[in-house]
Order: sequence, then C-alpha cells, then structure tokens
Amino acid sequence: MTRVLIIGNARPENLTKWSEILEQSDLIIACDGALGNCIKHQIVVDYLIGDMDSVDQAMLDHARLNNIEIVKIPDQQNNDLTKAIQFARNLSAQSIDIIGIDGGRPEHQFANYMSLFEHSENTRMHLDDSIVIAINKNQSLHHSIEIGTSFSVFSIGESKAVNLAGGKWSLNSVDLDSSSTGLHNIAVETEITLSCASGKLLIFIDR
Repeated sequence: MTRVLIIGNARPENLTKWSEILEQSDLIIACDGALGNCIKHQIVVDYLIGDMDSVDQAMLDHARLNNIEIVKIPDQQNNDLTKAIQFARNLSAQSIDIIGIDGGRPEHQFANYMSLFEHSENTRMHLDDSIVIAINKNQSLHHSIEIGTSFSVFSIGESKAVNLAGGKWSLNSVDLDSSSTGLHNIAVETEITLSCASGKLLIFIDR
C-alpha cells in the first residue's frame, strides 16, 4: 500500500506537528515553494511538483543534491495541489494525506477543497482544526469518531440520494443543493457514514 503525503505551500508553519502522518508516509510530495519549509524542518521529500514560480535557486540546488525528482508542470488551468493529487493518483496511491494548506487567500483555500475531488477515495486534507474529506457519487465514507464531535456536510451543487448516519441529524436518501444546512452536526455514534448516488459532498470533521 503506497501512502502518499502532499505538503502544500499555504503559509510557513511547523510541519513537525504532523509527525505521525510524516512517519506513516511512503512517498512525500512538496508543492512548489513548500520545499523551503520542508528543508527548514528536515523533511525528506521524494518529489517537487508545480509550476516552480515559488521555487528559488537554493531550493532547486537542494533538490538536485538530494535526488528529489523535479516535476515542472507549467499548466495554469490547475493549482499546484491539483497537479500533485493527479500525480499521486498516477502513482497508484492507495491513500493520500494533505497538510500545509491552512490559511492563505480565501479563493486559494476554496480551490484546495475543490482539488480533493480529483481523487476523493482515501484522500484527507488535514487542517489545524479539522479534517476535510470529499465524497463523489457511489462512494461511501466510514469514519471513526468520538461521540460529541462536531462535523459539517455540504453539497457542491446538486447531490442525489444522500445518506448520513451516526449524527444527531441523519439523512435517508435526501437530495441536497448547495446551502449552509449541513453546518454543525454532532456525532452520536462512534462511526459516521456518508454517501450519495450522484453529486459531490464535502465533510469537515472537527479535530
């Protein structure tokens, strides 16, 4: 099982706080200028991916000296996180974890959430205060959770036959549109399950 970790370049932060995820990863991808933060925290990176607009010569020299594969993708149709997720998918990644994308401009943050739909199965975005997971049609999420933990579910556009169990407010084959209706549900069981027959869902689970 190939466990891929993608490190984003939203803002400088102490990446060692994600030590458990770092230790469990088989391959690490740095998105563009995130390599600088990885170097600072002595994180061994396997791939450097992006359009390289935030990568300076010192980073490039470090990458070459440390056998980091540089994958320059100048395509401006997708952000660097989408490029990294697509690359990880082509590596046949069995799971993808994403860190280093907290903060930054709000439109960039929203674009990062949309990037999750590039490979939603077994892909998790780790924020300081929550975990974000995308669910595409015909996928099911089974997530262990502490009773009393808050979580929110949002439909991106129209989603058909949405099922949600394990929360104070459950759903049984309900059609959803984009709205704030799914904000602040509460886990009443030790597992929440979520699925939809068609459409796209985002779930935010408090840490």
